[in-house]
Order: sequence, then C-alpha cells, then structure tokens
Amino acid sequence: MKHLPQILTIFLFLAAPSQANQDGVIVRQAPVYAKPSTAVQQVGQIKAGSRVSVFDRRGGWQEIFSEKQGITGWVRSYQVRQGNFAPQVKTETSSDSRGFLSGLASLSRRASGFFKSSSGSTSSGTATIGVRGLSEDEIKSAVADFEEFERMKQFASSQKRMNVFTSQGGLSATRVPYISESK
Repeated sequence: MKHLPQILTIFLFLAAPSQANQDGVIVRQAPVYAKPSTAVQQVGQIKAGSRVSVFDRRGGWQEIFSEKQGITGWVRSYQVRQGNFAPQVKTETSSDSRGFLSGLASLSRRASGFFKSSSGSTSSGTATIGVRGLSEDEIKSAVADFEEFERMKQFASSQKRMNVFTSQGGLSATRVPYISESK
C-alpha cells in the first residue's frame, strides 16, 4: 500500500501515450469551438461520418483534428466515437438543435447497440461518456425552461402508480424498528 502512489503515477505515465491521438468518427454534425466552451468562437463545422484524430479530453469536451477539413478545435464528447467500433458507428445526417442533454439521451439509446453478443441479444453492459457536469460558462448562461419542467412532471410517481407497482411485484410494506445509536 505504501507504494501505491508511485505505482499509479507510473501507470498513468505509461497509459498517457496510448490515449494521445486516437482515431474517431463524428456521429452527428458538430460545431467546433476554439476552446472547450460554447461561449467562445466557433471555428467550423464537421459533418457526420468525418474521421478525426482525438488529442485531449476535458469534462464533456474532446479536442479533435480533421485532416480532411483542416480544422482543429473542441467538440462535445457525445459527438465523437473512438476506439475499435468507430468505423462501424451509424451517423446522423440531420442537424439536432435540441441541446446537450438530448444528445446524451440519444447516445445512450444508440450505445446499447455496441453491446450485442454473437446471439444478437443485448448484454447488461452500460455505456457512459463520463461527463462531469456543466462548465462555469454554461452555468452562468443557463436559462430555466419551464415548459420542459412541466413535461417532466408526467414522470413523477403518485400513490396510485406506487400501488400498481407494488401489487404487480408482489411487494408489501415491512416495519423496521428504529435502532438507537449505542454509546
């Protein structure tokens, strides 16, 4: 245990070159920004299906280079697929203006297709992109969407829905006595 920090440092040092300059493909038309923020200058657009090199990652952003278009900049992570499956990724040709969270939901639905077994059934694997949250610029420029909030209310549970769920699952309430903290 006492050498764990040194071992981790060596591991990170050795793993870093394998992370640099990976191949990827753009899965939907992507605006490219000068820095990892939508508040900075957009330097171009890359079409869906374009091959790119991925250099760096910061939060929900990836720094890419498109040799074909001569563009270097930052795109949202959900717009790039890396790794062995990149050549087989299905791309979206339509533009999507619904926003970042919609893109994540769309990615999640499509990502399940990457985890098929030879029998064709979907495995229990989970695909994630590791987005840690919003940037400071995004938080400052955020605006409440009250219409979306009202639409989300349809997913809230009610006593009636809970009763149906418990009866379908054969569940019943169990009283558990309070356990006091021993001194």
